[in-house]
Amino acid sequence: GPGLWISASSPLSFLSTDLVNSYSMTPPTLSITEEEHVINAKDTLTITCRGQHPLEWSWPGGKVDPAGKEETELVASAAPSSGRAIQEEDCEGTGTKPYCKVLVLTEAQANHTGYYHCYYKYIDAKIEGTTAVSTYVFVRDFDQPFINKPETLLISKKENTWVPCLVSIPDLNVTLTSQNFVIHPDGKSTFWDNKKGMQVPTHLIRDLLYVHCETVIDKKVFKSNFFIIHIAGSELYDIQLYPKKAMELLVGEKLVLNCTVWAEFNSGVGFQWTYPGKQTQRAVIESERRSLQTHTELSSILILHNVSQQDLGKYTCTATNGAQMLEESTDVIVHEKPFITVEWRKGPVIEATAGDEAVKLPVKVVAYPPPDFQWYKDGKLIPRQSQSSMQIKDVSEQHAGTYTLVLRNRLAGLEKHISLQLIVNVPPRIHEKEASSPSIYSKRSPQALTCTVYGIPAPEVIQWQWRPWMPCRMFSRRSLHRAARRHQRDRMPECKDWKDVSQQDAVNPIESIDTWVEFVEGRNKTVSKLAIQEANVSAMYKCIASNKVGRDERLIYFYVTTIPDGFEIESQPSEEPIEGQDLQLSCNADNYTYENLQWYRLNLSKLHDEEGNPLVLDCKNVHHYATKMQGELRFQSNDATLLLTIPKISLDEEGDYVCEVQNRKTREKHCHKKYISVQALEIPRLKQNLTDIWVNVSDSIEMRCKVDGNHVPEIIWYKDEKLVEEVSGIDLADFNQRLSIQRVREEDAGLYLCSVCNAKGCVNSSASVSVEGSDDRTNVEIVILIGTGVIAVFFWILLILIFCNIKRPAHADIKTGYLSIIMDPGEVPLEEQCEYLPYDSSKWEFPRDRLRLGKVLGHGAFGKVVEASAFGINKSNSCETVAVKMLKEGATASEHKALMSELKILIHIGNHLNVVNLLGACTKPNGPLMVIVEFCKYGNLSNYLRTKREGFSPYREKSPRLRIQVQSIVEAVRADRRSRSGTSDSAIFHRLLMHKSRTALPIQEVDDLWQSPLTMEDLICYSFQVARGMEFLASRKCIHRDLAARNILLSENNVVKICDFGLARDIYKDPDYVRKGSARLPLKWMAPESIFDKVYTTQSDVWSFGVLLWEIFSLGASPYPGVQINEEFCQRLKDGTRMRAPEYATAEIYRIMLSCWHGDPKERPTFSDLVEILGNLLQENVQQEGKDYIPLNDSHSSEDDGFSQVPSSAQQNSDEEDFDMRIRCHSLAARYYNCVSFPGCLTGGNQIRCPSRIKTFEEFPMTHTMYKAHP
Repeated sequence: GPGLWISASSPLSFLSTDLVNSYSMTPPTLSITEEEHVINAKDTLTITCRGQHPLEWSWPGGKVDPAGKEETELVASAAPSSGRAIQEEDCEGTGTKPYCKVLVLTEAQANHTGYYHCYYKYIDAKIEGTTAVSTYVFVRDFDQPFINKPETLLISKKENTWVPCLVSIPDLNVTLTSQNFVIHPDGKSTFWDNKKGMQVPTHLIRDLLYVHCETVIDKKVFKSNFFIIHIAGSELYDIQLYPKKAMELLVGEKLVLNCTVWAEFNSGVGFQWTYPGKQTQRAVIESERRSLQTHTELSSILILHNVSQQDLGKYTCTATNGAQMLEESTDVIVHEKPFITVEWRKGPVIEATAGDEAVKLPVKVVAYPPPDFQWYKDGKLIPRQSQSSMQIKDVSEQHAGTYTLVLRNRLAGLEKHISLQLIVNVPPRIHEKEASSPSIYSKRSPQALTCTVYGIPAPEVIQWQWRPWMPCRMFSRRSLHRAARRHQRDRMPECKDWKDVSQQDAVNPIESIDTWVEFVEGRNKTVSKLAIQEANVSAMYKCIASNKVGRDERLIYFYVTTIPDGFEIESQPSEEPIEGQDLQLSCNADNYTYENLQWYRLNLSKLHDEEGNPLVLDCKNVHHYATKMQGELRFQSNDATLLLTIPKISLDEEGDYVCEVQNRKTREKHCHKKYISVQALEIPRLKQNLTDIWVNVSDSIEMRCKVDGNHVPEIIWYKDEKLVEEVSGIDLADFNQRLSIQRVREEDAGLYLCSVCNAKGCVNSSASVSVEGSDDRTNVEIVILIGTGVIAVFFWILLILIFCNIKRPAHADIKTGYLSIIMDPGEVPLEEQCEYLPYDSSKWEFPRDRLRLGKVLGHGAFGKVVEASAFGINKSNSCETVAVKMLKEGATASEHKALMSELKILIHIGNHLNVVNLLGACTKPNGPLMVIVEFCKYGNLSNYLRTKREGFSPYREKSPRLRIQVQSIVEAVRADRRSRSGTSDSAIFHRLLMHKSRTALPIQEVDDLWQSPLTMEDLICYSFQVARGMEFLASRKCIHRDLAARNILLSENNVVKICDFGLARDIYKDPDYVRKGSARLPLKWMAPESIFDKVYTTQSDVWSFGVLLWEIFSLGASPYPGVQINEEFCQRLKDGTRMRAPEYATAEIYRIMLSCWHGDPKERPTFSDLVEILGNLLQENVQQEGKDYIPLNDSHSSEDDGFSQVPSSAQQNSDEEDFDMRIRCHSLAARYYNCVSFPGCLTGGNQIRCPSRIKTFEEFPMTHTMYKAHP
């Protein structure tokens, strides 16, 4: 018979137990005796069962009892498991229990969790503890704590409900969750059983759609599958009466109303109808019932045939189940005959704007039966429009017109119509923006800027404005959302300082501004033309057009260049070179507009198809018909030039040469073609032969050997078969075609021969020169001339000596004004450094012929820095832009020695990311001494900061990419500092930084820093990098002595590099260098010990670094503004007077400056301390995203009492903040103007002692202060 599981707690257990006990049966036993057994996932479970009768096993999701029924009361069903993982084997029994069976579970999984039963196979009654035995096994899997499948949870009227969340781990803290609703087991009303799930009060989950269980393991949240809640009961949910709107009928038509109720499962509902004709019982009532997944749907349908006007009125449906009642009503209108009425809702005229998503033409229609609707636009039928109100989507100008609605009831013979006028306003649109207009204009040429505008209504006026040529700010935060909605075509940068164009106020002279209406492309358009007399200066122009629905602007980049159309080809010596000449083709392009210059030579054989027809040459496919040629790329000012040199051109090299460039904005390619016609070399011809000459002594003669031909050949003169050379009194001119002899002497007489030769041959002409008279007469004249010359030379030398004695600076001047970076004199004496340091020519020597010098970047009294192109300096075949330091002509041996000392010091320093690195040198005696270093395209930091003042933004939103990048750089620096012992170079730092870049995010590349806004983060980053470079110099036992923003260069990717301009800086004209004694010194940047005791150390460089910080956070202002630099200034500095905080410095930054300006050099932070401090500050700035930026000057008290409050951002330096490095200072009783107290400030390592008072030059002005305008 069928098997039955009986739990020990079942009410039937006592009957079954008595029944089985009559058989005197001993229950089976298991090798696992505990009620719960725990194993781990992937483990093997082995259980042995012994008993008196044949045995059988059952397990979760596996074998069921012999009747085939699943376990219900005792066993909660788990997810099905693979039967192949579980095996049953017979084993050897014992005397009292001869039967034995082993269950082996291999590779256990979480879904194997559950009850494992062993029972007597042939006994139907399966009673736990009598005919069966079991144990509950947990297969612990921390990746799958829940094992049940999704199922439906049926909720009844019971007080409590079990949610069967089965688990694989016995000791979990489980909660029940649904959306934002969480239930915790409290042991009172809610209970958790790890074998059955969660028991909760039914009312808590009755109204939920679903529930699931959650648990947390190692801070990771796990969720069970969802249980969909179904409710069985008698509750009525909702009632609806269809149709929902009032019913309209004609007399005689049929009325059908459907009343539908949604109720709980198995609910009984009674319907009751109330209506005007109920007494006559004319209505027929029908019923329907549908059982759905979550509820029951019941309907009552009222049907009334042949309605009359007596059936007009209110119809009500009432549904009840005895405890609850729902009601719904509708109106029924019965018309005697058909009718149509129509009228406007908003008047006969509707206005819309082009670009609107939609516009409605609203019409109010009352009619029955519903008529046919037809819409017409300007008399033409609009198809597929059968509604009373028409909606037009994506409104455009073409939608404007007269719209007519016609309503017809053909059966009743009724027709009505109504018309509306739709006016579509069009925002003004400047049509020149559609096409790419030129942005480059030839210098000194007249130009006309035009804006053609169309809009409805037409714009009344078009306004012209201009501003200087410079980068604009990025979009402000308030305008970002507006810019995001604009079309890409309409996006414009937010530029300030616009001025109205007028003839009195214009950067380029204005001839006129004219505006007129012109009929263009079938429309009346407004045209405005700005006529410029002469294009002289690059500027930005803007025309503005507006009407009542919009506004449009056109931004014109008026870039003035000397290159016509921004792109040209030049040939030297001509476009028709002579065979054998060197030809140079220059492709000149405006660097603002074009890039990717490339030379091609057209292949004539490929310019025709197979039938010999010429092909159309297109710039896009020029590379298919041409051969690419290598050129030399040069940059000068704002232009780029690609030079193509053809040495000794031959007749075969005649042809078309094409230069291809690419527009930076549109990415389109443009080409210019130049045909080079090579002239064949001809045998030279003489226009006339030489004639004999008779001349007196001391007279002058001139002989001409005039040549005819297309090329001036080589002309050689002979006298009496000896070569004539240029000496005093004998001149050769006009390519040797003319020979002149001044003050002829007797020995000048003879036979003169002119030999004219080229590769094709030679021609000769000769003449005799006869000299009459004697040379005695000339001796007196010669003596007079010689005496006069000697006296003149003597006075000239005397003047030179006097001038040099006045202008030549002392040796100390050269040392101070040129060689700033030196080795620590404590390591090597200054005068011995040049001889002490080695120079390895095999490693550093670079050939001069592979170096092409360009424009001068800077120059001083004795030296200059020149931009140059170096081919192969980076061990590859590429051409790299470099900077070359060299001496001016007439340099002395001491200056040569000074430049050689700098070269050797740069070699000793080695490479570092934040130092201008040495690339090579030219020291061989066949030319000038040249030191080749890295080129930094953005110039010095001081000038750069001043140009970026207008675009400075204290903060901007930073992407996670940028934050990770900054943190990676700082972490790489710290790792490098930990790995270095303080004496090695920065190779480890570079490797770490490159590894960070490859494994995290690459260093962000910026195409043009001029276009990027300057932020507070940039200023901190510059300071951090300079500190890093100075830390490296200090580790190499080097002292800078002239650390200032003018000696910091800015390179690509926002990298700053420390440099020393040396002889290339004219300290005699630079106002930053002030004469003190016999030397000119940068007093504003010097520490007191350097000024008074001439002591230069790394700690004096720290003082200069503090002044450099002031320059950075004032955006390039000159230090000590308004203070005259004299002896009083130096003494005040020594006495403790300091500068006030710059405009953009935070309290933290100003504290760093003051610590660098400590009077005692030993109390100043080291550069290692500064790297750590600024690294922390840089990371904090990125993490805070600028929210805590408070300039120090913004916090000053408005009262003029010499006191101010510390900003809140500074006051937050409490013990709660996790700053790694701090200045440990004594607390101050008072805070002085522009002075920040040190309640726990910045550096580590050294103990910093802060002065109790800090005086500023503004608080205590100097006696003879001169206030000057500073940038």
